Amino acid sequence: MERRLGRGLGALLPESSRSKEPQEVELDSIRPNPHQPRKVFRPDGLEELRQSIVNHGVLQPVVVRKSGSGYELVSGERRWRASRLAGSRTIPVVIRSNVSDADMLELALVENVQRRDLNPMERARGFRQMMDKLGLTQEKVAGRVGLNRSSVANHIRLLELPEAVQEAVSNGTLSMGHAKALLALQDHARIADLASDVMKDSLSVREVERLVREEIAPPEEPAATNSGDVEKKDVTLVPRAPWITELEGRMQEFLGSKVRLKNGEDYHGQVVIDYFGRDDLERLITKLTDDSTLA
Repeated sequence: MERRLGRGLGALLPESSRSKEPQEVELDSIRPNPHQPRKVFRPDGLEELRQSIVNHGVLQPVVVRKSGSGYELVSGERRWRASRLAGSRTIPVVIRSNVSDADMLELALVENVQRRDLNPMERARGFRQMMDKLGLTQEKVAGRVGLNRSSVANHIRLLELPEAVQEAVSNGTLSMGHAKALLALQDHARIADLASDVMKDSLSVREVERLVREEIAPPEEPAATNSGDVEKKDVTLVPRAPWITELEGRMQEFLGSKVRLKNGEDYHGQVVIDYFGRDDLERLITKLTDDSTLA
């Protein structure tokens, strides 16, 4: 039975894993969730929470699981960090048992998506982790986190950006709209160059979309005259056929990877699918083939 967002984190854990009452645990005995998709915790937000903890204490216990001689956070890392900043020695916890690594990943991602705290790149990496580690399709990831499939697909495509551009999206220098427009260029070097221009000149998303359209649309071939000279005429930019873009989008949503369709005369061409590492390749092979052919 599919587990859905919106019923609270407790609903994502089996009944047998729930403890009865919160208890105080030493902060130093707790380690962060190793599957936490969020990498950036805003200092101003932590400071506000620290001040609240100084004045009122931790109002909602964090959730942990046993790990060796201590504990690992399942959810509540902001409260744990802010309590340390407040100088607290202990924090109220609810201890869960039978919590798997897959549960840890899903709970951490769902908690953050519910609060809209993740930046686009963190959300993209979290969705990819859910696909790879939980064996979920984009559609199932969308169901788990309460988004539509196209939103999940658009986030995952951000992972195709060059590292420097991903960093700019992470810190908010580039918006997700800018990033989506840049992805149409497909060439990493050109994406990085145009991203630099976007940040330097404060270009809007619409301006970037226009520049990208102008760059990727092939010009018409100049006509030759009887004398063999090439006739000079105005160059007209010809956009790609809409059905090509639409089909690429459908294939990308299904495969969870970037797809480029190169269509030539009489529908002869190529379908190019990107992958990143052996695990990603094996995932695509499983998607595209009957398992029995791989035995």
